[in-house]
Amino acid sequence: MKPTIAAARIPKHETGSFYRCLTAISAAIMLSFPFISNAGNASVNPTARFLSTMRGQHTVHVGKLTKATSDGQTTYMPIMLRVATENTPLPDFATELHRRGTIVLATVPEERLGELASSKGIHRLEAFAAAAPQMASARDFCCLPEALASNPLFPVALDGTGVVVGFADTGFDPNHLNFLDPDGNPRVKKLVNYTFDSPLPQILEDPEEISSWTTDNADETHATHVAGILSGSYAADNMQGIAPGADIVATTSPLYDALLLAGCEEIIEYAAAQDKPAVINISISSDIGPHDGTTLFNRYMESITEDATVCISAANDGVRTGFTTGTTSAEQPSVHIYFREYPHLSPLRLNGTVDIWSDSDKQFKVTLLTQDMNTGEVQRIPVSLDPKNGINEWVLCSKKFQDNLGNVPFADMPDFMDGYIHVAGELNPENNRYNVALRCSYIDTTTTDPYKAHALFGVEVEPTVAGTTIEFYSTSGIFFTKHKDNSAAMPTSARTVNDFCAGEGPICVGSLDSQNHFTSLTGSSIDFPRLNIGGVSYFSSYGTLGTGKVLPDICAPGAQLVSSLSREYCKEHPDYPLALATISHENDGDTNYWGPMQGTSMSSPFAAGVTALWLQANPTLNGKQIRDIALATAVSPDQDSHNPQWGHGILDAAAGLEMARKLAGMDSAVSTQEEELSVKVHGHMIHASLLSSNIMTLRIISTDGRMLIEQHPGHPDATADCTGFPSGIYLISITDSQGHPHSAKVAIR
Repeated sequence: MKPTIAAARIPKHETGSFYRCLTAISAAIMLSFPFISNAGNASVNPTARFLSTMRGQHTVHVGKLTKATSDGQTTYMPIMLRVATENTPLPDFATELHRRGTIVLATVPEERLGELASSKGIHRLEAFAAAAPQMASARDFCCLPEALASNPLFPVALDGTGVVVGFADTGFDPNHLNFLDPDGNPRVKKLVNYTFDSPLPQILEDPEEISSWTTDNADETHATHVAGILSGSYAADNMQGIAPGADIVATTSPLYDALLLAGCEEIIEYAAAQDKPAVINISISSDIGPHDGTTLFNRYMESITEDATVCISAANDGVRTGFTTGTTSAEQPSVHIYFREYPHLSPLRLNGTVDIWSDSDKQFKVTLLTQDMNTGEVQRIPVSLDPKNGINEWVLCSKKFQDNLGNVPFADMPDFMDGYIHVAGELNPENNRYNVALRCSYIDTTTTDPYKAHALFGVEVEPTVAGTTIEFYSTSGIFFTKHKDNSAAMPTSARTVNDFCAGEGPICVGSLDSQNHFTSLTGSSIDFPRLNIGGVSYFSSYGTLGTGKVLPDICAPGAQLVSSLSREYCKEHPDYPLALATISHENDGDTNYWGPMQGTSMSSPFAAGVTALWLQANPTLNGKQIRDIALATAVSPDQDSHNPQWGHGILDAAAGLEMARKLAGMDSAVSTQEEELSVKVHGHMIHASLLSSNIMTLRIISTDGRMLIEQHPGHPDATADCTGFPSGIYLISITDSQGHPHSAKVAIR
């Protein structure tokens, strides 16, 4: 699932027992740091300030160094804005893509970002650094066969027909055999491609135009693989996806926050025009951010889930120590930590962002540290941030960058290092928490041996008030370490979960292991010994946020899954299909490959495809209702059930389908009885009984999908007190001692 550079999101997927990290290392780092050192009206989050480091340079995105634009050509940067009112216009030089309420998605010429921050009616600019970008036996998991089995009450085959599925991703091949109908025509109904070269996307809706389009990025196959899991329709070798009958809308981009959301809007617009429900998959993740649901992205996404079901990958950082926290006291007035390149142990180089959040609005003092790798000796470098006097940025850098800094204060990088650490801070007005981020790009120039590097950098935070809690997050290229400093904070892999999932509405999907052995096209064995069939994937991210929110919501098959590979990618990287492809088919002179990958990037489209089946059964449900159905029907794992990586449990396609059907066509029955379950209502008391089993879980869910009561009685009878519930229809969901679901609908007068 992912690599990094400020604000870009890049997929990273796993093949085998190691991450296939597409880690970005800038060739030439920057020409000009400050673009909004003293912004006028708008607040600007630290990582949005870092966008200026890409001006005139190579922009890292989608797994390779790509020149964003030719010399002299305008680069259009995506940005999220909060404006004064719902009708506040943007200045003429900014291009509005979409807006919901006072949050606007826009593109703006890179050199005018500072001007945008000073424009009338613009209150906030925001972007975040970091990013992240199989089917065979996976179809046997999550009760999918039971959900697909014929049902006399619902005789139509469940394949996603009548539903629009879409994704925001990179590396898509719309003319792979997996996305063609039986006549060879593209099943993709709409294709939207965003680039840095234009303020507006290229939109293709004509079948001939889509047929002539190759790919957005020949160095990636992420979207092609993800889309195959979600809705691939080539049925030979049992390779079809979960919802092969659904309409497909593909959106591709350099994976910036604003462009992911804009892609969602394009999917929703198409679905609304067709009068069909929409499911969106985002197998992209952001490691940094406040993880409290307050970002403009989180708030915009919550609004989107009123119009579509959205599944988002939890991230693949379950083994990376990318989070740490500490609370100060009178005896320990500061918290500090060191950072290294991931997955290596060497501090030889670093490229990524460290994001630091306080639990209060009080500014904290920041000091950079260097620790000698051999002796453990620590040197301190003060950071001169002074927000009260308009100094929100500071740079530690090599001499060759210092002439371009303008009024931004700086200090000299140690002689043995080349590069920079760009520090920016603000009091975030969205959550009233003080935030400082460090954008790092440097290398030890004295050696090429990773294990002879001199020192590693760290950061110390000293709040003004004792009892302040500080949280440190890092992008995927960085892991935290104490090294030889035992007084440093303890690093952990907890809470490395995707910040995109921190708000309400989307379904956060972790990964379980579904297959660990394949045979390649050449007959060689492809084995993944770290995978334990039926267990939670070792890499799957998780965490309980400061808000109490437990993530992931559910887990689904993500390791390993076989799905389609972009033909353009295979042409550019011919060794890849030779080594890892497991299936190939010829079509019109082209070879179409399928191969295994693993990651929450794969489990998320599996879950999205399942929700498309639920929407086929009941198209009236919105995204928040679908999420609550997924949570209400999730089942406990058989293996390692107390592992927090499971989140709320395993997706149950059959139980969720049954609940979706129950929510369709609700009547006003006061009590109901099926063969095994009896439910009666007396006033505001609901009494439920199972005839031949114990009630292990009882949940009461409102018609808008909210879970109102959850009980675990462990005997045949249960009573729930619904005093205070408004009059209306409610769904009763029960799991018996054999794990079988039962449901009924009741009315409270």
